[in-house]
Amino acid sequence: MGTLSLEFWTEQDDFYIYAAADGYEKELILEGQAKAIRSRFNKIFDLLENKKVQKVKELDEAVHWLSDQLISPFADQVRICNLVRFIVYEDLIRCTFDLLLFQETYLFLQRPVCYQVDEGKGEDTPVIELGSALLVADLTADPEEACLAVSKLIPDSTYVEVKEADVGMIKAAADQVDVLVISAHGDLDEDNSGQVWINDESISTKLIGKLEAWVVYFDSCLQGANMDYVQAFQDESDVQFYLAPIISNDAGDSSTKTMLWFFEAVRDHGDPIQGLYGTRTRLFEYYRQKKKLDLVTSLNKAFCFRLYEFVDSEEE
Repeated sequence: MGTLSLEFWTEQDDFYIYAAADGYEKELILEGQAKAIRSRFNKIFDLLENKKVQKVKELDEAVHWLSDQLISPFADQVRICNLVRFIVYEDLIRCTFDLLLFQETYLFLQRPVCYQVDEGKGEDTPVIELGSALLVADLTADPEEACLAVSKLIPDSTYVEVKEADVGMIKAAADQVDVLVISAHGDLDEDNSGQVWINDESISTKLIGKLEAWVVYFDSCLQGANMDYVQAFQDESDVQFYLAPIISNDAGDSSTKTMLWFFEAVRDHGDPIQGLYGTRTRLFEYYRQKKKLDLVTSLNKAFCFRLYEFVDSEEE
């Protein structure tokens, strides 16, 4: 079997799951469990975001409980699928579904995964070209100059340090480049509303809607959970893939490795979904096995980037 889609949503106190694959569909209602599920996901988010390295037991308990509720009912389908797609909505945007367990191993280390924020069919084996790019780097967010290194992987690239950049430059390139990479500081509030800053200007959702790149990559804290941006990508833009961290990521170190390894993989085979899968498994092996870092820190460094694919809505 190819792809397993798992759609999650809440209605009042109940938590809903709809699973679909070729020749298979199942809906599961976890009555009265919405609050408990969100609470445990919030705990996982907090532990990873704040690197609470002494609370591995709490992390394990939350992950195991959620895995039993949300993944185990579909174990037969997970076992035979090649790709898992998670469809999520605003109140679940910070939930780390791909950190749940299948056969006692984190799902993101076993299967390529992709997120959506609307129903619709994505490209399971996409092949994109990295022919042109705009890369903007704030060196306080990108001290190891990962953006400069990536610019050398893509033939027609423009690399600009943030002190020489402005939002108008991004607007001018909106429909001109295959890849947009921005390494800059971002913020996010409790309602999952936020922005990325270019000097004193923020990247607006209006500008997001004008973008037409194959891949937009924001190396900016928490922007993988920015519902303003994600929804604007889905509803307004022609962007196919968006990659960003759902928690605060390193300035340099793992963020440098993530960016370089991801774009090297996409350059070689053209598939962003496989590119992130290979990158995260490589990161986890590097930090957990080679560097012998504690589990929470290893996950913070290896897991934090999330890939969204934007699809034609089934309602259209």
